[in-house]
Parts: sequence; structure tokens; C-alpha cells
Amino acid sequence: MYVFVTILIIVVCALLGAVVLVQNPKGGGLNASFGGVGQQLLGARRSTDIVEKLTWGFAVGLIVLCLSTSFFVDKKAVKKEAVEKSVIEQMEAGKGGFQNTGTPAQQTPPPTK
Repeated sequence: MYVFVTILIIVVCALLGAVVLVQNPKGGGLNASFGGVGQQLLGARRSTDIVEKLTWGFAVGLIVLCLSTSFFVDKKAVKKEAVEKSVIEQMEAGKGGFQNTGTPAQQTPPPTK
């Protein structure tokens, strides 16, 4: 389920990006892009309302999806990963049989002929 929600988040991000790119900050937006076709289909004022509503809808949907991913994360796997990480940190600190002296081991140079 986590993978499905993650893919859904990616799709919503792409759609939100596309809707934002359709908007024009100077007020032209969809109507200026299509040369009056948007005005014939939706009306001059109504096309910007729809684009703005889509932007807000995708933004709210993205927030809801991002927050909902916390319900699908496997809590046991996260704890197990944290325990494994702490064991590795203990081994690096010198506990648990592994001693870290901070210097590399002495190596004898190969014999010269």
C-alpha cells in the first residue's frame, strides 16, 4: 500500500506542476495560450477559476497523501533498522568485541630484493 500511495503522490505532483505551468501570473493564463478557444468553451473568467481550483485541489490532495503515508509505514521495520544501526554504532565505538583504535593496523612492508 505504501508503494501505491508513493506512486499516487508522484502522479499528483506531476499534475500539480502541469496545472501551475498553465497559469499565467499576469492574468493571461489559459485564455492567452489557446487564443480564444478557452473563452468559447469555458468563458473568459471561468477558465481561470477552474485552473485555480485544480491548483488548490491538487495541493490539498498532495498534503493529504503525504500525511497519510505515515499510516502505511511498517513500524516494526523502522524499529529493526534503528536497532541494527545502534548495534553497528556500538561496534564502531569499541563495544561488542570490535576495537577501533583510530589508526590503521600496522602493516609490514614486503621484503625487498
